[in-house]
Amino acid sequence: MDKYSGYVIVVYVVTLALLFGYLAWLWLRLRALKDEGQDTP
Repeated sequence: MDKYSGYVIVVYVVTLALLFGYLAWLWLRLRALKDEGQDTP
């Protein structure tokens, strides 16, 4: 377990980073689209 624990932690952190990065990008994209919709009724 000690031999692979480092790899497991790295993979876990990278996965969470990609997930949160995607969610943040999606949120910003939806917010931008919503703002554009409000600017042009």
